[in-house]
Order: sequence, then C-alpha cells, then structure tokens
Amino acid sequence: MYNIDSTLIDYYSEIDPKKRLVILDSINAPEFVHKIYHERYSDHEHKGRKNVDWWLWRCICLQSLYSRGGFLFFRKFRDNEIKSIINELFINDDNDEHKSYLYHEYRNTAKRYLSTCKSSSYASSFMGLRQASDEAKIIRACEDIWQMSKGIEKVAGIKLLLWSDAFRDELFDYDEICREEYKRLEEKQK
Repeated sequence: MYNIDSTLIDYYSEIDPKKRLVILDSINAPEFVHKIYHERYSDHEHKGRKNVDWWLWRCICLQSLYSRGGFLFFRKFRDNEIKSIINELFINDDNDEHKSYLYHEYRNTAKRYLSTCKSSSYASSFMGLRQASDEAKIIRACEDIWQMSKGIEKVAGIKLLLWSDAFRDELFDYDEICREEYKRLEEKQK
C-alpha cells in the first residue's frame, strides 16, 4: 500500500541520523524526502544542537499530552498543542505522492523510539532501582506507542490514520506480544 523505491529501503531502515544522511546523500531521493529529513533533524529551538530528532521529541510530547486535559482549560491547551505537533509532523499533508514517504518516516520514528525501550532503565520502578523484565518493557513500549498514536486520536477526537497505522505496523514488527497487547489497549478504551 505504501510502496517506495527500493533505493530508499536502507534509508528508512536506518535509525541513526548521521548514517541516514549519508545514505540520503548517496541516492537520488525525491526533494520531499530531503525536506522531511531536514525538518525532522533540525534544531527547532535554536539551541545550537545538531542531529536532534525533533520528531522523536514530538512523539514523547504526544504521549504526555495523552494523559492531560481533564479540565476545560487544559483540554484546550492540549488540543492546541496536538494541532501544532500535527502540522510539524506533516500529518495533514494530503498529497498522495507524499503519503508513502511519510508512512515510512513515521515507521522509522517509531522504530527509533522502540530502540530506546530496550535500555536497562526503561520501564523501571522505584526510582530506577527495580529494573523491568524484557516482557514488561515490551508491554510498556506497546502502551507508549498506543498512547502517542491511537490514544491521542481518542482523547482529542481526531483521526491520524497514516501516523497511527505506521506506528501500529512498526510495533507489530517489534515483538509478537505487541499484537495482543495493542488489541487489549484498544478494547480497554472503548
């Protein structure tokens, strides 16, 4: 459904920003792919940092926004922030030519997030003193991915089809436990 040219497969498989740029510069990629790269790995806060994965940061912001919004004031703030993030991530881009590139970039973002979920401190408890089991990390990763995609859809009452599909698909490739856990999270929110 979201097919891309075979020359882009290595680019979308790589999660390290510097290595991705080397691959991108070595192939004849569409200008839109270059634009996405530079939007994703730029210093949006102008703090002089290089290779900041802005999209990864925005995923974490979406996850934190998932649990906010109980009071009307906070809901308005949350919804405005979500709209801002949606624009930054090109989620409203309705150009059919761009959809495949965005889908794979979103999957790459999810893949990069999931790569952080294997660290020893991820999903730990008691101020980091009690480390989580591998299965607990996977379950927590499922919850995180669900919150920053389908969960945001539900709490904000919006559709993020391409974003949510890409995150779900990457999650399902992450571990076999994820399919059942994702289904459980969906059922829990009905």
